[in-house]
Amino acid sequence: MKSALTFAQAQPFIEADLRAGQTPALMGPAGIGKSSLTENLSRVFKTKVFTLPVNQLADRADLTGVRMTQSKSGTWRQEAFPHSIIMEAIEYAADHSDEHPILFLDEFNRASSDITSSILSFQTLRRIGTIDFPENLRMIVAGNDKGNVTSLDEASISRFSIYHVRPDLDTFLSIQRLNPFITDVLTKYPEDLMAMEMMEPSAKESDDDDDDDDSDSEGHAFSEFEFMAEDTFTQVTRPRTISYASEWLNNMGLDKSGSDKERELLGSLFSDMTESNESNVLFVGIEAHVGNTTFAHHLFDEINTYFNSILTANHVSNQPVLSSLRPKQDIINTLSRAKNVPDVEQMIDTMTEKDRLDTLVWLTEMASTKEVNNNQAVVAFMANAPHHITQFDNKAIANLMKVLPDSSKVAQNAVQALLSSSAPVMNQWKGMIQSVMEQD
Repeated sequence: MKSALTFAQAQPFIEADLRAGQTPALMGPAGIGKSSLTENLSRVFKTKVFTLPVNQLADRADLTGVRMTQSKSGTWRQEAFPHSIIMEAIEYAADHSDEHPILFLDEFNRASSDITSSILSFQTLRRIGTIDFPENLRMIVAGNDKGNVTSLDEASISRFSIYHVRPDLDTFLSIQRLNPFITDVLTKYPEDLMAMEMMEPSAKESDDDDDDDDSDSEGHAFSEFEFMAEDTFTQVTRPRTISYASEWLNNMGLDKSGSDKERELLGSLFSDMTESNESNVLFVGIEAHVGNTTFAHHLFDEINTYFNSILTANHVSNQPVLSSLRPKQDIINTLSRAKNVPDVEQMIDTMTEKDRLDTLVWLTEMASTKEVNNNQAVVAFMANAPHHITQFDNKAIANLMKVLPDSSKVAQNAVQALLSSSAPVMNQWKGMIQSVMEQD
């Protein structure tokens, strides 16, 4: 069995390959984040990544585009019309000679053998059809090391640096901002990043004849769940599906904002709560994204625990104490409607420094984040706004002290995002904020 590197372990090797003009091949199960790892390299190399899902190509002509054409004089000749994504990569590399753009050929061994053969020649010939690859264009291929894949001979394999990879939690959490429920589950149960599919033993198996019971009880004792066969049509828990589940929860409005809208939604979702998770409508939705796995059960329990906590919370303590800092309504509206981090960053750029600081302090209070009712946008603001603030003045510190000592008032996700910011202004105040909160 080949040793698999975590993404964190493999990344420096992959970067060195690319700088040397070699081609890394990332091999591993589908959905573990190979594409996300490659996209992250665009930030490392400060360039663009052009991704082509090779398994979606029907035949070699879709890739290479080499066809016979006839000129006006009647002469026939071969011309290259490569796939549009490959041509975009070639043209971008030619126009940006100071960069090393990356052509990422994903699922390259899940295509037909003639397509895979053509890709194998890219590294040695450095051309596609009649078109040469620019010298500064780099390539990465990715494929699956199991299942219905095209086998490669030793000569072909020798053209690549083969890395068998597996996901690691730190890298997965660092390349994206996940829904807070999902972040909490993965922090508590890191093994859930690749949770196995499970099912309860069937009635048929539990009601076998007595003749079968003796052998089964000695050779095979059922636990609460059994691993499911790999050939059934069921969803799986992988980094890819976890990311999809995160986006789904955010768009559902389940993001730990503590808003009345979230409370009402949770109330309706848990209205049919029984002793079995699987019978609940919310669990069915979770299962649709990540399957019936330990991760699904842990995520459901995390949301259920949160719902119970807000039902029993002291509502008096949630009365706002920072109402005097409430920002202009258009700022609140923009935060409420923000769909992604760039939307929030654009808003921050248009604000005055005073508005940024006042809004940042205001958002440390739970009542404020409830009003915004967009936890993803709040977290993005708290992580990015400090980069545009030169200092916390005495008034800001005094207002923080109205909130931080009382955990029932603190918007925990907002403050944690603030503490995670690498902005220079946080160097002075991070320790103070943490110490005040720990004293509670």
